[in-house]
Amino acid sequence: VAVVQQKPAGKVVLTGLSGLSDFVAKASPELAANAMLCAANQAAYLLHRQLQSQGRAFLKEGGFTERLRTARTLARSSAQAARSETPRCPTCGKPMFRRTAKTGSRSGLSFWGCSAFPDCKGTRPLTDRTSQTSLAGPSSPTH
Repeated sequence: VAVVQQKPAGKVVLTGLSGLSDFVAKASPELAANAMLCAANQAAYLLHRQLQSQGRAFLKEGGFTERLRTARTLARSSAQAARSETPRCPTCGKPMFRRTAKTGSRSGLSFWGCSAFPDCKGTRPLTDRTSQTSLAGPSSPTH
């Protein structure tokens, strides 16, 4: 918090910018003008430093569009990698999704089901190798 202090012999001391308006109201015109110039110079200096900092960050990390493109590219490549690791349907050759049996003797157990269900009813058992793949791979609601 800024404080305007009156000192003997007509001296006024300003501490902080929040008291600038009080200082300008109480100080002589020359001191008020000098205080406003100092405040403007300080604001310009701080803005200049902020622009330099943002410029360095832009050069290092790129702009919004570049970062968005990078994020999209990474997401697409990880999705493609996950799709390439999922097994193919033995009946129609389409990719399979990890599903969970709702009924029957295998109720609650996971298996690979064709992504073309209900047109294709191809399934595969969930092996150790494919169950690890399914953690990163696509999944689908149970049918």
